[in-house]
Amino acid sequence: MRIRQMGFSSRLKAHKNVLTLETLKFLSEFLVDGNARQAAIRAGIPETYAARQGAWLKKHPIVKAALEQDIDEKDLKKIHQHIHEIHALMEICKSLLGLEDF
Repeated sequence: MRIRQMGFSSRLKAHKNVLTLETLKFLSEFLVDGNARQAAIRAGIPETYAARQGAWLKKHPIVKAALEQDIDEKDLKKIHQHIHEIHALMEICKSLLGLEDF
């Protein structure tokens, strides 16, 4: 049996109302310089897929909506701080669950 890979439009529809940590990281990095590929790399996406994933994330409805907002340097700093806090909490949860290697 052949498994069909989900296409771009299907992925976009399936995730259009979901803000993931990856999307939030990309968005905060994209606001810095407007370069989707570099933002994807800084968000932790492997360089091999960064250009494609950056282009896809730029079209994400949540990212588009956020880019329409007036986000100043102070707000961007707060976003980066909260992302760091989320990452720290995820590491604590990994430790509690014994998932340090993942």
